[in-house]
Amino acid sequence: MLNFTRRHFILILSILSGVLLSLSWPARGIPLLAFIALVPLLLAEDHIFNNRIKYNRYSVLLYAWLCFAVFNGLTTWWIVFASLPGVLMAVFLNSFFMAIPFALMHAAKRLLPGRQSSLSLLIFWLSFEFLHLDWDLSWSWLNLGNVFATIPRWIQWYEYTGTLGGTAWILILNLCFFSLYKIWQTPLETIKISRHIDTDNEKQKAQVETYLKNLAQYQLIKNRAILGFVTLLFLIIPPVISLIIWSRYEMPDEKVEVVVVQPGRDPYLRPSSPEEARRWVDDIINLAQSEVTSNTRFVVAPEAALPGNLWLHNKDAHYGFNAVSQHAKSYDSLTWVTGVMMYQLYADYSEKSSTARRFGDSGQYYDAYNAALMVDSHENTDKYFKSKLVPGIERMPFFQYMRALGRVVEYFGGTAGSMGVQEERGVFTGIDGTKVAPVICYESIYGEYLNDYIKNGAELIFVITNDGWWRDTPGYKQHNQYARLRAIETRRSVARAAKTGISGFIDPRGQFYQQTPWWEETVIKQQIPKNDKLTFYVRNGDYLGRLAVFLMILLVFYMISQGIIRKRGGLAKP
Repeated sequence: MLNFTRRHFILILSILSGVLLSLSWPARGIPLLAFIALVPLLLAEDHIFNNRIKYNRYSVLLYAWLCFAVFNGLTTWWIVFASLPGVLMAVFLNSFFMAIPFALMHAAKRLLPGRQSSLSLLIFWLSFEFLHLDWDLSWSWLNLGNVFATIPRWIQWYEYTGTLGGTAWILILNLCFFSLYKIWQTPLETIKISRHIDTDNEKQKAQVETYLKNLAQYQLIKNRAILGFVTLLFLIIPPVISLIIWSRYEMPDEKVEVVVVQPGRDPYLRPSSPEEARRWVDDIINLAQSEVTSNTRFVVAPEAALPGNLWLHNKDAHYGFNAVSQHAKSYDSLTWVTGVMMYQLYADYSEKSSTARRFGDSGQYYDAYNAALMVDSHENTDKYFKSKLVPGIERMPFFQYMRALGRVVEYFGGTAGSMGVQEERGVFTGIDGTKVAPVICYESIYGEYLNDYIKNGAELIFVITNDGWWRDTPGYKQHNQYARLRAIETRRSVARAAKTGISGFIDPRGQFYQQTPWWEETVIKQQIPKNDKLTFYVRNGDYLGRLAVFLMILLVFYMISQGIIRKRGGLAKP
């Protein structure tokens, strides 16, 4: 066993980091493990660096890839229930992207003077998470700052930094604990004096050597104490600041009564007939009716709660649209917000969008939208189209260039094209004047993206989702926890309506209220505070990410220049 451990030392360390990261993750993980989870991988990288003649320059990339493949696999395996291409992308591609910052850090240590480049990991990783937020292969589910979603009392300062602040906190503490481990690996009694003592007097020579050895030991003890103190400060100060913010935060006075409907239906089932579709709609309305009062201002139903296809040019033909409209009109000040699949027909070829699909052999084109619908008591209507689409499920990445793979992707449960989107983050205005953000499912994991709703005036956040695709797995629990992060970042109350659970309410400090059980038909009601003030994070977005990208560009240019200098001077290291 000992021989096996020695032979596969780096392999074991890499896997250990992946396992520790997984064990730290919501909803049942221990978030504090994230502070040490990367230490084994840092030790593996350090071992490769110290034996770089034995290992090639790609070894760190490969071992880090393995580490994050273990992390992604153990944490998001449940995606397989929705899409095979989706889980393959999440596990293999996303883990490769996560490995790149470690590979770049290792390259910096090889190239930069002094070999003191571990802190470059902070710059490279923050740049990765920031850049990973907004492209066709975006998958920010496992951004490190998300790990604290279960302990909102510790991260009230996210209203200033967003989740990237949490990521920076984790990386800094991992680097601190790694450095502590390294510095404690040198026992005081083994310190040797390498300086030459220029004297023939053996007594004086012994005295000087003793003095120098004591001085070196004192310096080592001092460095240990300083590093330990700095680590303790980084460990304690952020939660203390957070608890102070928590205790001093004052809830907004004005409240809105919201009813949330959870139908508890299997997302893989479709109505077998128009009559059954109408019964499903009636069931949702009857559920809502059991809690709606004259004080209720909003009824929120989940993503795709209304069965059937609502064509924008003929929405009055949709039973669900008419039914919720009639129900809203039976009250003076009631607004419905619900999910439905919408379709737009383009009669003119020149008007079609880049995501439009051919409508049979008619020569016409149409767009399909995962949409939110608003209907109020005065027959005002509005719509919002989901625009942050799930890669591999709602949008084929780079679909404009990969249409040839479409049939293969569709065979395995993905999509060969893309659903329609909209440019602006639309905000619904209820009949009482309250502005709400209609956030659809996957969009709720993107902090800066969701800020755009708030900047457009949203005072409440409604998350409508359909988490049943993943069955009874950690997926829907993680998604539910992430909504707490958006509440803290924006200081907005959240009403969350899920088709099969978990539905509930979250206050501006990230506290849960009335969390519903999984796969249960139910309805809940809550008075939730609304807020129109903008937090520092809403106003400035992911400024930490932008700063990191700027520093990364400078650092990469510096690394390139050092590489050229070393090569020309014959100093290039293997």
